[in-house]
Amino acid sequence: QLTRLLPPPKGSGFPPMANERILFMKNDSFYDTDNYKKKRQTSNKSSVSYRTSKTRNASYKPVSAASSGKKTKRMNEHEPNHPPKKVSKKKHGCLLPLLLFIVLIGIIAFFAFRFSVKGAFSKIKKYPLDKSNVTVNDTDTNIKDYQNIALFGVDSQDNKITDTGSRTDCIIIASIHKSNHKVKLMSIYRDTYVSIDGEYDKINAAYSYGGPELALRTINRNLDLNITDFATVNFKALADAVDVLGGIPLTITSEKELKNLNDYIGNMNHINGGNSPKFDKVGTYTFDGNQAVAYSRIRYMEGGDHARANHQRLVLEGIMNAAKKQPFKLGKLISTVLPQCKTSLSDNDLTKLTFSMARSSITDSQAYPFQSEDERYGGIYYGFPITAKSNAIKAHEYLFGTKNYEPTDELQKISAKIKIVTDDIGLTD
Repeated sequence: QLTRLLPPPKGSGFPPMANERILFMKNDSFYDTDNYKKKRQTSNKSSVSYRTSKTRNASYKPVSAASSGKKTKRMNEHEPNHPPKKVSKKKHGCLLPLLLFIVLIGIIAFFAFRFSVKGAFSKIKKYPLDKSNVTVNDTDTNIKDYQNIALFGVDSQDNKITDTGSRTDCIIIASIHKSNHKVKLMSIYRDTYVSIDGEYDKINAAYSYGGPELALRTINRNLDLNITDFATVNFKALADAVDVLGGIPLTITSEKELKNLNDYIGNMNHINGGNSPKFDKVGTYTFDGNQAVAYSRIRYMEGGDHARANHQRLVLEGIMNAAKKQPFKLGKLISTVLPQCKTSLSDNDLTKLTFSMARSSITDSQAYPFQSEDERYGGIYYGFPITAKSNAIKAHEYLFGTKNYEPTDELQKISAKIKIVTDDIGLTD
């Protein structure tokens, strides 16, 4: 049986070539017409199949002869009049099936992960955020290059996420660059003195008074931001995330921190269930879920709310770093944690965010206010920004790289009212 190889037909898209020739294959070997036509015998024309061929300086790439059941071989075009040596089946016979198997496994794993993610996203509690009730400030021209999401950790002893009534024990702004996927985190101290629709209180009270809308509106008005998406988690979800990943490394730095940490571990064992052990001495350990959540909740230590916010950032960074090192656990992580969360993001938004985060890295983490003073006012302990205006300017430079940002008139009015209070109690900028 002969396999006839012809020059590329007109209109095929291949450029015209010089020195085109017709090649024949017989008995698993190639011959050109000049050498073969003298020996050619009449063959059954119905068994002739057609292929295209062109002369190149490199080795001839074999053409499949699947229709005839034959296996094609390579031909060295530097020696067109001589049949090439046959290639051993043992060397390459299993290579293609092996590569195909690997590719198929990769495709199956990809879609299995993708569908498991979508399945988990369908179980997450969706919150129909009324965006018309969320103040947005986008006067910073650089802000459009970032996706900004507010992350809330609610202080609920029964691990239930309610729309109101629970104060936010943790507030973190995640700013994700839309092009390079780099992430910056900025936590907001829970005791920060802010304007909540004209009334002044701790920022962690906004979620309790008016749910996610009031919490986002308060953040945006006091920092000139444009956040319209959020995710809220409870203590149990955070603990489960750490446990799925096999724990995260954290460091106990002082005896006072050790004592307070052990107290909170007992509290988390009571809330979440479990029997996480307490620590005997300071040092670096692999923390399990309840231990990590307890670490993020310590209040009474050097640095106060500042140190606590730093602990929360360390726990979040530990989870993200552990997840990136163990991508095979992402499906279980998502399916375990997300059903315990509430968010304004749609399933499609969550899917895009998940695959974007797989390529992301946390480049920096800071805390707001950058400059503040802790003091009692009216018998209540607050963290006062010194000043709200200057801190907002620093926040825009940190998050978006904006130099000399000019705050809105509303933010400047808020800053002026806070300054009246700080001047009254003897705090100066």
